[in-house]
Amino acid sequence: MKTVIFSHPWDGSFNKAILDQVVKKLDEAKEKYTVIDLNKDGFNPVMTEKELSLYSQGKSIDPLVEKYQEILKNTDELILVFPIWWMSMPAILKGFFDKVMVKGFAYKNTQNGIKGLLTNVKTAKMITTATAPKFLLNITGFGITMKKANFGGIGIKKTKWIHYSFRAKEKNDDRKEFLEKVKKFVSN
Repeated sequence: MKTVIFSHPWDGSFNKAILDQVVKKLDEAKEKYTVIDLNKDGFNPVMTEKELSLYSQGKSIDPLVEKYQEILKNTDELILVFPIWWMSMPAILKGFFDKVMVKGFAYKNTQNGIKGLLTNVKTAKMITTATAPKFLLNITGFGITMKKANFGGIGIKKTKWIHYSFRAKEKNDDRKEFLEKVKKFVSN
């Protein structure tokens, strides 16, 4: 099963248009999938004192965390759709990694560091938007951090990434072209 994680609060956003394109393509291909819409779910990315006291045990009091973990256990491909703000993922997505990808579920400690446990997830695909172009995001280390630390740390070996940089000129044609690119990206 594919799991799409969507992290944008506004239904009128270009990110929502991207999500719609992803879902359309998965429906056309008759793929089994689920969408986690962090904002619509009301996911709270802030770790409370009580949650932190359970963190090292790999436990949570948040029912959404448990729901997301159950979904991830049955996932073979992650597709993340999100904007890049301040050269990073939105706080709600960072909170998802902080609260859902806990020790004992997503990784374990070893003598050589951490070992990822979500090996059932074969591929992670990121579809991002930002004002900054992809080459600048690469220079700042965003891509490598996501690939090696975030996904690699939980056992996902293969990561793919496409990015849309907002431009003022010819915006509509540019966006249509990117949405076509999204369709191909999702099916590869």
